[in-house]
Formats: sequence, C-alpha cells, structure tokens
Amino acid sequence: MSDSSVSTAASSSAGPARNKRIAAGAGLLALTLGTGGAVSAMVGSSDEVASCAEPAKVSVSVTPELYPVVFEQVDALESNPTLCADYVVSRASGESVNRAVKAGGQGIPDVWIPDSSMWVDDATAKLGAGWVGNSGSIAGSPVVVGVPQAQSSLPGFDKTPTWAQLLSAGNLPITVQDTGVSSTALAAMTVANRGSGTRQERTDLLRSIVRLSRSTLSPQSLAGRAVQGSDAARAYPLSEQQLLEFDRTHPDKKLRPLIPQEGAPLLDFPFVRPVKATSAPQNAIDALLVSLRSAQAKSALNKAGFRVPGGQAPDSSALPSDIKLVAAPKSAENVSAVKSWGDLARDARMLVLVDVSGSMSAEVGPKQSRIDLLASTAKLALNALPGTTQIGAWAFSTDLDGKGKDYLAIVPEVAEIGNTPAGNAHKQKMVDKLGQLPALVEKNGDTGLYDSIWAAYQAATKSYRDGYVNSIVVMTDGKNDDPRGGLSLQQLLKNLGSAYKPDKPIKLVAISMGQDTDPAALKQIARATDGLSYVTKDPSEISTVFVDAFLHRS
Repeated sequence: MSDSSVSTAASSSAGPARNKRIAAGAGLLALTLGTGGAVSAMVGSSDEVASCAEPAKVSVSVTPELYPVVFEQVDALESNPTLCADYVVSRASGESVNRAVKAGGQGIPDVWIPDSSMWVDDATAKLGAGWVGNSGSIAGSPVVVGVPQAQSSLPGFDKTPTWAQLLSAGNLPITVQDTGVSSTALAAMTVANRGSGTRQERTDLLRSIVRLSRSTLSPQSLAGRAVQGSDAARAYPLSEQQLLEFDRTHPDKKLRPLIPQEGAPLLDFPFVRPVKATSAPQNAIDALLVSLRSAQAKSALNKAGFRVPGGQAPDSSALPSDIKLVAAPKSAENVSAVKSWGDLARDARMLVLVDVSGSMSAEVGPKQSRIDLLASTAKLALNALPGTTQIGAWAFSTDLDGKGKDYLAIVPEVAEIGNTPAGNAHKQKMVDKLGQLPALVEKNGDTGLYDSIWAAYQAATKSYRDGYVNSIVVMTDGKNDDPRGGLSLQQLLKNLGSAYKPDKPIKLVAISMGQDTDPAALKQIARATDGLSYVTKDPSEISTVFVDAFLHRS
C-alpha cells in the first residue's frame, strides 16, 4: 500500500529563503499528516545540503496507526547534521509487506515496522534467520474486545468469557478486523487456540475461524457499525490504541472494553531491517531507530495511544495500567497462526475418493451397510461446509468401469456446492450420486487403493486452482488389494514425492474406517503430501471426521 513520495530537496528555483529554511531544518515536509502520502524528507546542515547532491534513499513501511509518529520523527531528523538521506515513509499493513518480503524482488523497504512480530516470524520461517535484523519493539498495544453500547446490555456476561468463547459468538455477536489491515484477529486466535484443550474445543474454534474469516471488516466499517443499533453493531477485537481513538472521536458512544479470562495479547510493533542486496546506509537507519526510542518519541507514542517499553498506560485509557498480558507467543505459534488463518480463510477445493469395494456392504446397523451410512453421513457433511467449497467425487474398487480401471469419476467436475443456483445444483448432483454408491458396491470388487490414489492425484494436479486449499480426501474401509497388481506402496510414495509441489500443494487426507485398514500405510501416503490421516473404528463418526479433516487441513 504505497503512495507516491514527495521530495523536499531544494530545487534551483527555490531561492535563498527556501534554502535557508531547509538548512535550518524547518518546513521540510511537504505533506500534512492526514494525507496518507508517502513522505520523502532530506536531512542535513546547510553546508551538507550543498554537497549532498545524491542523498541516500531510506524507504520505511509502517503500520498505518503508527504512521503519524514516525512521520514526526523523520521531520525531527532534519536537524541531524551528520546525515545525508532521503526518508520515504509509507503506510503498509504487516500482511502486505510480509507477502512482498517472501516474494522477493523490488519494493522491499529498508525499514519495516509492522504491528506484530508474527509477520516477521512468518517470513523467517520461509526465508531463514539471515533475511532480517530485528531491533525489537518500539511500542506496544494490548488487544481486548470492544463492545458497542448497543450490545452492552446483552445477557451472559456475568462471568468473564475466554477468548475461545468470545470468538465462538455465544451470546455476543462478534466480527474481526481484516488481517490485511490489523493483526488483532490473529492475536486473538492465537490465545484462543492455547485455551482449546480438547479436540471438540479445537474443532469448535476452527469452525468459528472459518466463519469469521469470511466476514471480516475494516476498522472503519466496524467503528461505523459500533455507533448504530444492535442489529448492525458488532463487538470486535481491537488494540488499546484503536479503542482510545474510537472513544476520542465518539465521546458519547464509547466502547466497553472486555478483557477475557486469559488476559490480553500484545501487538508489539517491532523495528525490522530486511536484508537486501542494496540497502540504505546503516547510520541513517540507526538514526531513525534512536529517534523512535528517544524521550520525545516515547511521549508522542504515549499521546497517540501506545505503550512504550517499560512505560505506563496512555492517558485516558479505559484499560488498567497493569492489565494482565498473556505470554508472548513463540515463533512457531506465530507461524502457525498466519498459516492457519490463510488456509481457513481460503476456500477448499477437494476431490473425494470413496471406497465402493465389496467389504463396504458389511452391516453396521439394522438394515444399514457401511456404504449406506457413508452416503447418508456424507450428505450431512456437505451441509456443514461453506457453500463456496468446491467438491468433486470419484468411486474406487477394482475394474470398476469394466475396462480394467479401478476408479470411476461419479461427479467429475470439482465445483462449488452452494451460494448460487449452479452451486446448489452441483450439491444436489453430489447428493444424488452418493445415493447411487450402494449399486457400485454390489459389484463386489476388491480395493484398488494405490492406483486410484495416484490417478486422483494426477487429475487434481491438472485441475489445480490457485487461491484454494487443494486436496484429495480418501475414505476407505480396507487396505490395498488389487488382483491385477498395480502400484506398490513404495512406488506410490515415490510418485507422490515427485509430484508434490510445495508452492502448489495438493494434500492427501486419508480416512480409514473399521478394523481391516492399513493405518500405517495411509499415514505414509498422507505424509508424502504434507497431509493428514484419520482412523475411526466407528463408521458412524465419518461425518464428524470428514468435517474435522476440512477444519484441520492446515
């Protein structure tokens, strides 16, 4: 999110008065704080300006809420007599710079100040520790939940909820800020994940994240809703600095701060120096860091609503100065949070591979076979997934098409299962075809598992779609049993290892049912594609397991 820069170097037509004003360090910056433009400020004494024909460029990308303070510090650097530098300060979210840094190439700033270290940790996970120099935090802001006045009388808050309970939207309608603007949602999710001790709690949390990731709003939209009635207003995680800014601009509609049981995570605003082939002079970067840690800068940060390292709460804050802060997340937690949100926010594109071998006719209940149960519970699973999920289906056994193939594309097209007339029609087609699976089981074939998996993987590779989590879900009650021979386990693993592309991943999710499967082999197959494997002895759990696999796909 870069704006055009405005240079303040004197031109030949500026005149003596203009040059003198620059030399004195006054009036250098041509933009006012509210414009949103990137700012270029040349610093140096009058003699140095005259000899500074080519000032060094220093590009600074800063999270929007910190921009005014950094802007002011660049202005203050004009009085520094030892520098010959052009500072270009621009607003940019942590997410956007993180993408640019990981992609490489042009546009990576000399100084990066995101709102959270999780973006730095995520980039480090890909690029290695040598890509960056991290000088630590220059400010902090605890994350709480802002409750609009229209919601403050809702029942159920006689006891303070946990973060997971809040995100699950029990009694309090809640929305989160777009991660492309603020990291507050990721901070909240990380704490909620820590508190989800059981599998059910984690599944409930992931369901909530899927829902929240599809309804994010900008801080401006959330603030606008907060002053409306209960139908529009939504509680939302926000930083103390954002809370103060909202209360300042809406003195009659102040938000009620809610601090969950665990306490508040902290946005830490690190000062980061990306390593590049050509970088700005270190003395110019060091000068900015020293300036941002000066007493004057700390005072400005405090007035702007931030907490400085070792400092007190901002004036007029509705939060206690000794607010309970949760332990800072480890790097692995930060990386997991960014990846999980990214995966869950993206729609899934999956090819479902269903076992229709003869053993699927085994009874699991009165007048109900394994395939009957699988077909009926799969229909329930379809209703549990977002309508924007894309699904296709194959059946597999042995010689299923009468010509030697072990697999049959029963719903060849991988398409959305809802939200549009075409999506609803595709979902109905899926339901109809699932109802036809028992007829395929009656052919009493064997289990051509490995050949079918490899064929499905090749098909999924050809139809891969960027922007989705691409996967193959295999559901079987047996182990590979192919009278014609076919691929061995080692041959399949070798094929999958060669075909898997980390930059275009297709994950295999293996779900085995009953007592006669080969969980060890399925685990190896899933692992070859960074996928997942599930084992359930109770076929009635298949619907829950299928949805669980969708939620845990990251």
